[in-house]
Amino acid sequence: MQSRMQQNILEALRLGPFAVLDETSRQQLAEHTHLRPFNKGEFLYREGQEGTNAALLLAGLVQLTRSAARGRECMLHLVRPGHLLDAGVLFYEGGLPTSAVGLTGGQILWLEKPSLLAALHQQPELGLGIMATFALRQRLFIHKLAGSQGRISASRRVAAWLLHRSKMEKSDSLDLGVSREVLARLMGLSRESLSRELSRLASQQLVHVERRRVTLLQKDALQRLADSV
Repeated sequence: MQSRMQQNILEALRLGPFAVLDETSRQQLAEHTHLRPFNKGEFLYREGQEGTNAALLLAGLVQLTRSAARGRECMLHLVRPGHLLDAGVLFYEGGLPTSAVGLTGGQILWLEKPSLLAALHQQPELGLGIMATFALRQRLFIHKLAGSQGRISASRRVAAWLLHRSKMEKSDSLDLGVSREVLARLMGLSRESLSRELSRLASQQLVHVERRRVTLLQKDALQRLADSV
């Protein structure tokens, strides 16, 4: 008879890219995982660390950060439940490039590296799912990098981010879940710039904004904006 914790782990392995696993593979992988709660501000791993296991976020929010000049931190990505923090930890050499910090309290599922690699070899569909998810994340990183060099306007960054969230959540109604200050840092903008761009999109009836919820009304127009030169 399964314990409550085993049941929770198996349920977690039905999330995100792990939904493609057959029940035997899921059971095998579950034997090499463990649940871990975390607190707001807690480091799950640190930049420069030699390595770590992969982690699937079950509850809460985690930010991926990298050290910047004068002791500041650059926020690279905001991970939401149902997603791996960074599948790259399976392959990085020479130290991890980012830190993972709890933006809120929550819970993760640690997946031992050898067991996850074995699952990827046995079921290529799992690898394809992970690659598809991280291709979307890579697109965001590219937009942010180009934006930091002055090559992508604030309006393009906001439109691209909204479309990204819509694809990830498979919904046109987005619960932002965090403050505009956090979102602005994520996009490499000031809070004022983000608020101004959201207001502009709303005035053009491309989105509807209500507190921390944004509804995409004209995705084709937003895509044209995100792709504009």
